[in-house]
Amino acid sequence: MNSEVDVNILINHYHKKLSTLVNQNILLEAKMESMLNDYMQLKEQFEELQKPKRGIKKWVSHPQGKDW
Repeated sequence: MNSEVDVNILINHYHKKLSTLVNQNILLEAKMESMLNDYMQLKEQFEELQKPKRGIKKWVSHPQGKDW
């Protein structure tokens, strides 16, 4: 039985592991970018909804508890 490791097999395994990790990293980076884009769109929508609308009056509570 030979206790040495075939260098070609070792390099092959190394490249497989490395490519798997690189691919996972690229996928995670793409997911992060997609989530950031979604967040920015939602933030813009939220900020647009927070702007006061012209011609729409806010609900005013009466000091004596009656709503108008």
